[in-house]
Amino acid sequence: MRFDKVLMTIDVQLKAKILQQYLPCSANIIGLTLAEIANEYEKENITGYYPAIEFFKTLDHVDADLITSAEQVAWLVSKLARETIESKLRPIFSSVQFQSIQTLAFSLPNIRPKQSNAIELLAGHYTPDKVKIELILTMMRRDSEVEDDRAEPYARKMMFRWLQPEFEDIIVTSSKALNA
Repeated sequence: MRFDKVLMTIDVQLKAKILQQYLPCSANIIGLTLAEIANEYEKENITGYYPAIEFFKTLDHVDADLITSAEQVAWLVSKLARETIESKLRPIFSSVQFQSIQTLAFSLPNIRPKQSNAIELLAGHYTPDKVKIELILTMMRRDSEVEDDRAEPYARKMMFRWLQPEFEDIIVTSSKALNA
């Protein structure tokens, strides 16, 4: 017997209908409101870029409840994503270990003010329904003498098969077989 470990980094987006079960309104409203504030700030200050959500805490005219709502929704999305991944992947892999979970909405947007659809892209970025998850998947194999590169493609295939129906979007940003 042999245990293969694969380090995967994925970006997942929760389905809106699942998130709506827990929220009084759409998470898109938060994203759109923050996008409008960011666009207004950029036009007034001509920064050439849009700030991360954390920056809005320093501005007096931004409602603190809006930022708090974004943080609470981000926490909920992280929790739901983790629970979904655990429940779907535990039967397939020997272990599923989470290394980190980060809400993508709180990162610096790579959208520039000169882009034609900047507000739309920015609203999508600031909507706290997407997370970046780094996890280690461990699988048991019977062919213990064989050293091959099959663990990583197999883990990727199984992850897509079992997670794709559960999320609006899933993207593997990196994957790497680890030496056990």
